[in-house]
Amino acid sequence: MEKWTEVLHGIVPEGAYATELVNGEEKGLIVKLENEKTKLNIEFGLVSAVRMLDEGIILQGLFDDHELNKYKAENFKNIIYKVEDGEFEKSVKKMSGEIYDVLEMSQYLIITSNYVIEVISQTEPKIEIIQYEMAEIKEEDLHLFD
Repeated sequence: MEKWTEVLHGIVPEGAYATELVNGEEKGLIVKLENEKTKLNIEFGLVSAVRMLDEGIILQGLFDDHELNKYKAENFKNIIYKVEDGEFEKSVKKMSGEIYDVLEMSQYLIITSNYVIEVISQTEPKIEIIQYEMAEIKEEDLHLFD
């Protein structure tokens, strides 16, 4: 049965993030998420499989309804989850034979307001969180040239 676990529960700031994926032989997969307050760099290194789908059309029928609805009720505020016994994991296991278990791979799921990103990786992701300093503007500062 499919089971989701929040990765770094309560650490990733909530919000709507713009998404960028960078993938290559040298650095592997990096998922960059950014909004006006925060930038997240989620580094997986070399991955065995990645699937990116438009969130708006894809959630139903792809994941276990119980797990999906549990986190959907919170608007997927944790953003990143580790998935056990997921459909994507099962497909990759089937294609790779025994290599999946030998390499001790795991499935990770990132859900933003626009995308669902599934990753099969041997290593846990490294997550860098950068908080932007927001200067507070006071009413008297708005009238500097009056």
